[in-house]
Amino acid sequence: MLTKNDLDQIRKVIRQEVKVEVKDSTQTLGSQIRISRMQVQANIGELDDRMKNVEIRLDDVGSQVKKTQKDVSQIKRTQNTMLNLLDKEQMQQRKRITRLEEHAGLPTPQ
Repeated sequence: MLTKNDLDQIRKVIRQEVKVEVKDSTQTLGSQIRISRMQVQANIGELDDRMKNVEIRLDDVGSQVKKTQKDVSQIKRTQNTMLNLLDKEQMQQRKRITRLEEHAGLPTPQ
């Protein structure tokens, strides 16, 4: 049978072993946590760079859209000017043809 002294010595040895194992496990977990944290920070850095690139591209697209809108409005103004000019010329030609027909005594189409 084990004496109280024997049990105390066994308890002491077990505590020492448990302390060593806990300390080792704690250090291992601490190292893993630090490594994971560094990986997360590296990933966040990469995402930050990607976001900056996306923002730059969006700014470029926005400026291109504005330029295209200006070009389209300029084309519309030019188109309207040309249509007005052609319409005026067509009206002048009609009046001229009508006067020529009247002068020549030709029947006018209805």
